Amino acid sequence: MTNPDHSTSEVSSHNHPSQSESQISDSSLTLITTYKLNGHNYLPWSQSVRLYITGRRKEAYLDESSPIPAPTDPKYNTWLSENTMIMSWLINSMISEVGEDFMLYRTAAEIWAAARDTYSSADNTSELFGVKNYIKNLRQGELSVIKYYGLLNKYWQQIDLYENLDWRCQEDQMLFNKQKNQRRVFQFLSGLNDEFDGARGRILASKPLPLVREVFSEVRREESRREVMPPESLQSYSPASFE
Repeated sequence: MTNPDHSTSEVSSHNHPSQSESQISDSSLTLITTYKLNGHNYLPWSQSVRLYITGRRKEAYLDESSPIPAPTDPKYNTWLSENTMIMSWLINSMISEVGEDFMLYRTAAEIWAAARDTYSSADNTSELFGVKNYIKNLRQGELSVIKYYGLLNKYWQQIDLYENLDWRCQEDQMLFNKQKNQRRVFQFLSGLNDEFDGARGRILASKPLPLVREVFSEVRREESRREVMPPESLQSYSPASFE
């Protein structure tokens, strides 16, 4: 992911609120992500951290190419304060055993680069294997349809991060996405409880196969119907198939 190239003035004017505003809204103890970098989850950690920092318009602090104001520059104190704050954000988003290794760095950009160099795998093979191995036998069981789909979707997003493919042509990307959707529809349906056999059969008979999120919506509606309709009504009830 490309870092923006900001000039010194951009860092000072666009990425820095006043000191009083920083004191009110930008505590260095802010929990910026639910992920804690533990040495095995760099990609989801870095993605969530970047989203937060970019949302606060402070992404230039993660860019090693961004110039640092000279100590004599009137803007230096603002840079120093906010750089220190973001260093705290980063270190506090790591487990203590990992964060201790980054305490002596001078800038947030140095911490960001060091974390990438230390924990980012070039091919993510072991992480990808771990996620795919976990979800291949995942079943709904006692989970609601919403929780079951949410769990699958969480790991599907991680797989998308790990695979991060570069496409040579749009047609190949479209074909891959179609096949990926089919795999995920099959995986979602195969893990549903037996009570959804009817919905599963209707969906699989649909031409073309719906998107996985549309499949989830249909099964969720079926679950809602089962919660409000008596069992004898469900036996004769047959909702329309996908068009």
